[in-house]
Amino acid sequence: MRIGIVGAENSHCAHIAKSLNVEKDVPGVEVTHVWGETPEFAAKVAEEGSIPNIVADHTDMIGRVDGIVVDHRDGKHHLPAARPFVEAGIPVFVDKPFCTDLREGIEFARFARDKGVPVTSYSVLSLQQSALSFAEEMSKLAPLRSLVTAGPVDIDSEHSGVFFYAVHQVDLICSLVDDRPSQVAALRRGGDGAAVITFDPGPVAIVNCLRDWWAAGFVATAYSDEGVHHSPLPFDDKMYLSGIRRFCDMFATGQEPAPPAAYLRPVAILHAMQESFDSGRPAEVQPIPEI
Repeated sequence: MRIGIVGAENSHCAHIAKSLNVEKDVPGVEVTHVWGETPEFAAKVAEEGSIPNIVADHTDMIGRVDGIVVDHRDGKHHLPAARPFVEAGIPVFVDKPFCTDLREGIEFARFARDKGVPVTSYSVLSLQQSALSFAEEMSKLAPLRSLVTAGPVDIDSEHSGVFFYAVHQVDLICSLVDDRPSQVAALRRGGDGAAVITFDPGPVAIVNCLRDWWAAGFVATAYSDEGVHHSPLPFDDKMYLSGIRRFCDMFATGQEPAPPAAYLRPVAILHAMQESFDSGRPAEVQPIPEI
């Protein structure tokens, strides 16, 4: 199976290519083509990941690959890049976040469904063994009253603010809480901040956004009347492999691993979070329609 990657600025591109082309982690799957934001980005990744073909235009991959990974640093570029491939019937994995505009995301998900083309998007954090173990322990504490996470986030990132890195924590929370998010209230102090997500019905979740907080990684704590479970969330030795296997399976089978709401709900929360950080007031989370 041949995979093309759109976007070489993000470090994920090289990690995916090395996993598939050099380490052969998924037998029978190879990254055969790459397009980079600059020729230099593309050449560097092609060398590091043993990618044989660099294309001048990302649409040049159409007809040459069986699946596409769209992997820009800024999520606002994801869906315009993905659209021609869906139009051509090629399945697409969109790296996190799916997009930065909820209306655009909903329209695109409907477009993909109308075309019958599988599309997915997710953070790999919720797929790590540490996160899966946390979820199992948390399930023993039902009903959940509060979920608190912490991790590195630059609220003012040039790559669409909180969308760039808070998506990891928000995606994890959405994988752990099934209830509908209704409101986000965010406060900040300098470069750090915290956002309270209200679920209706359900618990509250607190996302701690800590600028340059890289050394400690991600952590999570669950609270219920039954007790408390706290855990750091270290990455697996091959942190991207679970995510790579997931989108490779979708490319091979044509079956999406989750419905569109799974990747649209984090976008809705992040939109409200950024709005609340910017305004200093609570912001409503827009509902996700059935798609």
